[in-house]
Amino acid sequence: MPGRLRAVGGEEVEAARDPMVAGLPGAVALLAAHRADPRAPLTAAVVGPGGSGKSAVLSALVRSARRRGVTTRRIRSGDTVPFPSDEDALLLVDDAHALDAATLAELNDVADDPDARLVVTARPWPCPRALSTLWLALGRDRAPVALEPLTVAGTGDRASALLGSRCPPALATTLRRLSGGSPAVVDRLVTQIRDAGTRAVSAAAERGSQEVPHGVLDLLRHEVGGLDDGTRRLLLALAVGGPRVPAPLAEVLGIDRTTLEDRRERARASGLLLPAPDAPAELGAPREGVPPLARRSLVRLAAADERLDLERRIAEQALARGASVLGPARRLLGSGLRGGDLPRVFTAAGDEALASAPHLAVALYADAVAAGAPPESVVLRRAEAAALAGDLDTALRLADPLTAAADDRDRARAVTVVATVMAHRGMGRRAAEMLAEEPGLRAWAAPGLVGNGDRERAALPADGVAVGSTTVRSATALTAEGILTSLRPDPGAASAALSELTRAASLLEPLGTGVLLPDSPSALAALVALHAGEIDVAESVLRRAVETTSGGPALGPRHQLLLAWVAMVRGDVAGLREHVAAARSGGPLEPRDELPAAALEIGVARRTGDSAGLKAAWGRAREALVRHPVDLFVLLPLGELLVGAARLRERSAVRVAWDAADALLTSLGDPPLWRATTSWYALAAAVTADDVPEAERQLEALRAVAPSSVLAGALTRCAEVWLAALAGEVDAAAVESAARGLHRLGWTWDGARLAGEAAIRTRDRRAMATLLACARSLADSGRPAPDGAEAVPTSGLVGEGGEVALSDREREVARLVLAGLTHKQIGAQLYISAKTVEHHVARIRQRLGSTSRGELFAQLRELVGGPG
Repeated sequence: MPGRLRAVGGEEVEAARDPMVAGLPGAVALLAAHRADPRAPLTAAVVGPGGSGKSAVLSALVRSARRRGVTTRRIRSGDTVPFPSDEDALLLVDDAHALDAATLAELNDVADDPDARLVVTARPWPCPRALSTLWLALGRDRAPVALEPLTVAGTGDRASALLGSRCPPALATTLRRLSGGSPAVVDRLVTQIRDAGTRAVSAAAERGSQEVPHGVLDLLRHEVGGLDDGTRRLLLALAVGGPRVPAPLAEVLGIDRTTLEDRRERARASGLLLPAPDAPAELGAPREGVPPLARRSLVRLAAADERLDLERRIAEQALARGASVLGPARRLLGSGLRGGDLPRVFTAAGDEALASAPHLAVALYADAVAAGAPPESVVLRRAEAAALAGDLDTALRLADPLTAAADDRDRARAVTVVATVMAHRGMGRRAAEMLAEEPGLRAWAAPGLVGNGDRERAALPADGVAVGSTTVRSATALTAEGILTSLRPDPGAASAALSELTRAASLLEPLGTGVLLPDSPSALAALVALHAGEIDVAESVLRRAVETTSGGPALGPRHQLLLAWVAMVRGDVAGLREHVAAARSGGPLEPRDELPAAALEIGVARRTGDSAGLKAAWGRAREALVRHPVDLFVLLPLGELLVGAARLRERSAVRVAWDAADALLTSLGDPPLWRATTSWYALAAAVTADDVPEAERQLEALRAVAPSSVLAGALTRCAEVWLAALAGEVDAAAVESAARGLHRLGWTWDGARLAGEAAIRTRDRRAMATLLACARSLADSGRPAPDGAEAVPTSGLVGEGGEVALSDREREVARLVLAGLTHKQIGAQLYISAKTVEHHVARIRQRLGSTSRGELFAQLRELVGGPG
């Protein structure tokens, strides 16, 4: 049939590479049809909004026609339109929606001619009657070519054609998202990318809500400038977060629904309001929106007063219909607007933000006061948000005056804030007492009361009106029950306590940062798990707490430090350092967090044989211990400090705190769960200090609690073989069994250390080899190689540059030699014998050709670095 869009396959493939039509299937087919037979009849209507590529299609046809010797003629308003019999030319008409009725009528007559070659483009709106008639004539044989927004694949094709090379998929996705699929915007972006480099323009396009590449801004400024005020205001309202549902949007704009639909059609025709399939589904709302770059351009080109007026209308209208006000209120932050419903808007937005972004909630409540809200109406909200965000000074300043409020609920909220701040700052006893004195908060006080030895008061039933939601009350009750259960002497106490505490943690996880508590059920569950030898459980509950930001930023460091403790128990020093760095990333730690952080530094230094690091960490640890009194929940850090002090011969500095811990456990009835690990640390410190009577006393304490849990039994068996080894009685099979028993419970480093200590004390070389192999295998299991790869030993004597190459083991020995350790200390650190260390040093000296100790040290510093 004349004029039918047919094309040879090769022509269509070639047409698809033309930058003018690439990514637009209908336009590609039209251009291919013309290329296949440039003098054949061809009539087509091309319809698309502004920026959809209509003019580019005509330019592609003009270029194709010239190359094939075909004349083209553009028709404008008022021109005489020639018939095919009068002029052998391809007639091209752009923006037919703007032509006068007479010209459209002449075009309609030409379109009726079977030999016509006529391609007409227009926007879908406005569509006068004469243009509708022309569409009917052009569409008798084929449907109009509809220029839809580019898909991601189409964006990639178009960008590739413009760049002259394949567009990376990630870049195509970014271009599609920023442009909304507008070919004109994509063309401007890609041209700048081609000229300035992909990274430069992609970064510029992504930076800041108001930054738009200059070429794109010029294009959009022209389009926005051609809009009437009503349509531009509609687009601006949508750009600043206006509702997509027609009724509320019309209310924001102060127009009726009919006028709104008319302006929507104009906006769609402009190409600034495009289909948005990914837009959130909303009843009655069309799936369309203003693309990101167009949105930024509209905001940038609008007057500030007009933008703020619309944003205010949007926020107040959302509040009136009970919709979310968080988005509109965020855009008004810092605007300085006052009065009307703005105080209520900011307050409601702060309430929304509290559960997920307490820092934002703090700012929103502050703006509520600035907008005219009475300060006393939001003071408790501000205090709670500040506490959750980790701004404890502000929280305390705001909440403290209200701890004497007459209203029970207000007073309870204020007490909760102040008690939370005190708990963070090492005043757990006073925090617990404050909570216990407040009706309805006794369950909140239970962990702190138990932690400070007041078991009877913690077990009293709650009185008064319970505070908090049902979920929070249930989680608080479970937490109190779990901590009390952990004090039971029976073997099932640990499992029962863990069950209650992990259930409490899981109840609060969906609430995210929105629950203010003196301590986290996740942290308490992890502590019980660590004391019970349930290392995997501890890690699991802590990772969930980190992922859900349970308790907000204020509790983030506590969770990270406990994860670091899990890593240390396993012997994973790299993981430990990563979690400590995460805990410190938010700034200085509060006393409750500084104590375990200092203990972890001691632990790292002790486990890596870093004597200088141990001495440096000791000063910080002593200060941290002064700032935080002893309670049940710092027994692990305190134990690590005790062993470190013994290593430095400073046990007297920790004696008062350790005696307080011992007295605390006695006052609680010597709960086996908490006593076992405490006695293990005391035994380790006694062994380090060669205090045999104290070590034997702690062994008896371990034997007393051994039946209470698997970990207590394992620690007792290890203590028995350890003391026997110190006395020169090394049973290799018993030592290995005890060490592997600890390893199975997650106490990898302690198991490896036991095997290593026993190995260097036996005179049986076969037993020594067996135990050293055991120690190395346990240590390696706690230090997984990065990316799951196994360490590859260095082979050969000479490196690529001709320098002497040391094996991995020799490099470890060299670093420890430079650190000043003796052969015995190096052997204990690396789980090898002192004799083996001596052989390593001799081989290193031989390879380097060192003739003196000073020369050896100088050469080692060049090879592996180290202290001068």
